[in-house]
Parts: sequence; structure tokens; C-alpha cells
Amino acid sequence: MITKTDEPAADLVLYNGKVLTLDGRSTVAEGIAVRDGLIQAVGSGREVLSLAGPATRRVDLRGHTVIPGLIDAHFRLMDRSTAQLYGADVSLADSVESMLGAVRHAAKRIPPGAIITSNAGWYPQMLTEGREPTRAELDEAAPDHPVVLRGEHLYLNSAALRRFGIDARTPQPEYGWIERDPQTGEPTGILAGDAALLLGGAHLDFTRQQRTDAVRWALGECARAGVTTVREGGIRLSDLGVYQELRDAGELPIRVAAQLALDIGAPTEKIMAELGRLPGPNPVGDSWLRIDHAGYLFADDDYHRMMLTGPVHSGRVPADRARRYFRDRCASWERIESVVRAMAEQGFSGGILAGGDAALDGVLDLLERVNADTPLADRRWVVSQAVYPKARHLPRLRALGVVLTPMWHHLYYYPALVAYHGREFAQTMDPFRTLLDSGLRVGLGSDVSRVPLNYFAAIAFLHTRQTWKWGPVNAGEALSREQALRMLTINNAYVTFEEDRKGSLEPGKLADLVVLSDDLMTVPAELIAGIRALVTMVGGQLVHQEPSFVLSP
Repeated sequence: MITKTDEPAADLVLYNGKVLTLDGRSTVAEGIAVRDGLIQAVGSGREVLSLAGPATRRVDLRGHTVIPGLIDAHFRLMDRSTAQLYGADVSLADSVESMLGAVRHAAKRIPPGAIITSNAGWYPQMLTEGREPTRAELDEAAPDHPVVLRGEHLYLNSAALRRFGIDARTPQPEYGWIERDPQTGEPTGILAGDAALLLGGAHLDFTRQQRTDAVRWALGECARAGVTTVREGGIRLSDLGVYQELRDAGELPIRVAAQLALDIGAPTEKIMAELGRLPGPNPVGDSWLRIDHAGYLFADDDYHRMMLTGPVHSGRVPADRARRYFRDRCASWERIESVVRAMAEQGFSGGILAGGDAALDGVLDLLERVNADTPLADRRWVVSQAVYPKARHLPRLRALGVVLTPMWHHLYYYPALVAYHGREFAQTMDPFRTLLDSGLRVGLGSDVSRVPLNYFAAIAFLHTRQTWKWGPVNAGEALSREQALRMLTINNAYVTFEEDRKGSLEPGKLADLVVLSDDLMTVPAELIAGIRALVTMVGGQLVHQEPSFVLSP
């Protein structure tokens, strides 16, 4: 409500709408006044229009719903967008044939002899055929190119195997796995884990300009999807320089936060020296570009390597290789604790990936030991993925002030969980309602490779628990629409230490907002995924507008 009559004139007034503020009282207003990039007032149409002056732009929302800008708490945007833009787009493929079609399309625009790579975002269990493309099929799709498809593993065609000298005589690496035909001993084309190092990074050898162009494009696509902040889930400080250059040039259309990737294989002293390059403990930066957590560590990893109290099927990788998979991730608990302790002592906090319930047990054990010497409760250590948190974890998480950032990608990836963990265990995944009801801080990431993503499909999944093709999962954990929206807005602002600056539409906060094509709170549940961002504003500035919807007085 507006209480002052001597307020300066607003730059922009939006009125005659349904404004979901997501403040502490779940206030629904009619309009917003914006001045100098901040929300000046939220209230009735009469109240916000009273702040309009001669130069104020007045916009009639014509009854449309307005929400705070969406925030993605975990997305490998630079990596995925570069591979998508300059490779084959296979993310969220629904069949082997559609993947081969993407390879054929890439082969038409990529010079012969150059490597065709791809984004990720698919599992064989998602595909109609229930399998990955074969080496022979990749040969047919791109006979003149080495092909290196990215996914759960790397999938190479014959030209790629020849390019990198991988044959029956190639020894198995210490970490990772080269799959071989049991009859001939020849490689099938599937490389798991650190077997990818045999490629020397050639499939990811993009230029700085390509990375910059891909990020610029992807940020624009995020704005089109209604996202006003994207958080890089794990990025090297050197790659963050691409965002810094765009920031310095005033070319960031939306805000960027980041969690730095750490090489757990390096000595602790070297890791801390790298963090010492930052101007101080996290968070550092401003509202446009910031590092919110200073390091990202792995307690477990892919679905076939999760640490569960139940059985895990290792799939294509021998079980004895599951814990010797990535040299820079397969660290002992003692090694992880050494780094966490050093970070805590110097005021840094970070994130730890722990998908399985047994992995979360181990993470909590080590955090409690560190906390006994260096209090952590106000440092907001993040645990990402957290697919299977259990009741035993909840009081321990609260006591440590841990923030969870699970993912909504099981909307698509659910059948992979069933394949590796069994249907009964998989049906206990993502207990979002239980987590929120327990009082925990819970944000939400995507960690899908496709740009752009449909975040309204995510809200539909959280609300209905209906997967893409495979029916409901853990249906008792369904959220209200407002709870789902809060996970993608104000809760994610807490992840980046910015809940006092964004994530809800309240006076004094950044004017990051989205005008929707339909009313998120009343549209039939089956239509939620079809909602679009008609308008996206960051700091009160227009960064996306559908041609069909014109912001007119």
C-alpha cells in the first residue's frame, strides 16, 4: 500500500493487472510503479497511477497476470548453449531417429572433417527405442565427420574413434571406461567418465568468440522464457570472464549468478590460492554478475553412481568402476572435508552435489564435524541435486542452515532413475512438499541442456507430479501453484544471498518481472505448461516482448 503523497513520479506504471507479489502475505495487487530500476510501489490501480507524472509511461496490463522474474538456481548455460549452437541439438530427444536427424542437420552446416559434438539432456531410457544411437547409425548420419555425442556417456562414430586413435589395443584408463564388443574386443564407441580424456577436449574446443556469442544468444532465450536471473551451477573462473566482458559492455540482458567449479584433485593449498583471487568471501559482485558460492564439490554423481541405501544398477559401466569414474570428482570423504574445512576457516561457502540418500548422510556428517569448529549456519552451504532426502536428514539440514537446490528435470529423466534405482525407490524422489513443510530453504534448478527451457512445464510438474510420458511420480509431494512459483523465484533469490533485493514484487526491490499469457493460479492444470512470457523486464527495462502483445497505454 502507498502511504506517502510526496513520492517522486514513477518512470513506469503497470496497472489493471493481477500482480502476484509473493511477499510474506501472498498479496495480490493490481499494479506496480517503477522508478530507477526499482519497484516504487505495489497496490491498486488508483494507488500506482497516483505516482504517474507527465513523463511516466503508463501501461494497461488488460487483466494479465504479473509474476516476479524467474530464477534458475542451477544451469550449465555456457557449456550447454555453446554445444547446442555449434553442434547437434539432441537435448530432450524422444527417439533415436530424432537424434540422428539432429546429427544429419549438423553435418550439413559443419565443414567435412570437423567434429560434430552435441549438447546433452537425454538418456537412452527416454527414447522410444529404449537405447542410444549405435556407432553404425552415427556413421551413416555423418560419414564425413567425427561424431562425439554427449549424454550420459560419450558416443563416438568410427571416424571419431580413428581420429583419436581408440581401438582394441587402447588400454583402459585408470578412471572411466572404454566399452568394447565382447566378441571382437573392438570399442563400441561408448566412452564413460574419464575415458573422455582420450579426446583431449577436442570435442569442446570452442573459441572464446563462439562461447561469447553462444552466451549472448542463450541469455536472450532465457529472457524469452521469463527468466531474469540464471545461475551457473559450476563454472571455472576463467570462463566467468566471458560474462564479465558482457557485463562491462552493458550487454547482459538478464542477471547472472555463479557457483565456481573446483578441482578436488588439486592440493587444498592450490584450491585456496585460487579462491584467494576473489576480492573476499562469497558472495561477491553486484546485482548483474555475482559469485554466490565459491566452490562446487561432488559427493556422488550420475544416476548409475549415486550413493543410495538401496541398490544401484551400474548399467553400461562395470560396478567396480562406478567409484573410479572422474578423477576430479571421485574424492574420499577425508579429501572433501579437508577442502570444506579450509573454505569454512577462511569464510567461504560452497556447494556439494549429493544425489543419493547415503551421500547426503556423508555430507551431513562432514559438515557437522566442520561446524563444531567453524559455525556454518549463516553461510548457506548448498546441497544440489538431493534427489532422495529422507526424514532423518531434515533436522540436521535445518541445524546447519543448508540450502537445497534439487532439480525439476526428473519431469524428463524419470525413466533413468527407474532403470538405475528401481521403480520403488525412484518413486520416493523429490519430496518437495515434505522439504518445504519441514521449514527448510529449498530452491530449484533445471540442469537440462536445452536452451530455452519451459519453466511453466516445471511448475506444472511440481503441481501435478506428472512426468513427460511415464505417469505420476511420488504424487503425494505435489505442491500448490504458489509454492512451485516461490521455488523458482524468492527461494532461488535466497540461494544467491539476494532475497532482500529480488524474488518478490515489493517496494525497494529490483523491478524484475514477467507478464504472463494466462493466469497461472486459475488456468486448468493441464494448460499450465502452455503459459508463455509475453513480456520480461529486468530492472524495469524491456528485455523480451512477444510481437502479439504490445505494451500500450
